[in-house]
Amino acid sequence: MTNDDELIWGIHAVLGLLQSEPRRIRDITLQKGKTSAKLQEIIDLARERQIRLRFEPQLRMPAGAGKVSHQGVMARVQLVETVSLDDLLLDLDAAAEPPILLALDSIQDPHNLGAIIRSAAAAGVTAILLPKDRSAPLSGTVAKVAVGAMAKVAICSITNMVSSLKQLQEHGFWIFGAAGEASHTLYEVDFNGKVCLVVGGEGKGMRPLVRSQCDHLVSIPMRHGVESLNASVATGVILFEMVRQRMQAAS
Repeated sequence: MTNDDELIWGIHAVLGLLQSEPRRIRDITLQKGKTSAKLQEIIDLARERQIRLRFEPQLRMPAGAGKVSHQGVMARVQLVETVSLDDLLLDLDAAAEPPILLALDSIQDPHNLGAIIRSAAAAGVTAILLPKDRSAPLSGTVAKVAVGAMAKVAICSITNMVSSLKQLQEHGFWIFGAAGEASHTLYEVDFNGKVCLVVGGEGKGMRPLVRSQCDHLVSIPMRHGVESLNASVATGVILFEMVRQRMQAAS
């Protein structure tokens, strides 16, 4: 495997990529003796798209993957193609509807990152701003949790979160930061228009400089003494309130 390749594993992750971006798949390896309708669908689609298939007695997972369930299939793929912020903004200038962007500040857990990407795709997020540092890499674990959603949301690789948010503001975006202590809840603000939601990392949330760059901070009202939600859950709650407001405005 070269430095330009990455492994993804699991039936839904491999099948999702086969259906959406088969050109990114180098080859697919299946474990001998494993059979199911979904695995057969993977085999049929791979043959139809002329993607090389391998059949091995055991699948050898990368050392850093930890204890995972590969479900009898893995694929060697080209790393996710990212876009620059400048190119993204050029594309957004021609967008028919005001876009929703998502900026992730220091999300370290690959399972959280995968779940966030899946929620973002379901909510119609145009792009996710992901720092080159201070972030979980786009790995096979992320792809498996995202269940094919990595192919449905543009990933914008950025170097500096604060300067990137400033650039968005210069292009007319309102920046909303998710903060548990914010005095305004997500039900008290207007999410229509060009918006970017900033979600901080597990535990500490947004870094102070990133927080200070937000136009508004919003919280999720909670009861019974629960202080916070998992980052991926909180992201989904806020994103779908954005979706609800936009659907209401359009009706």
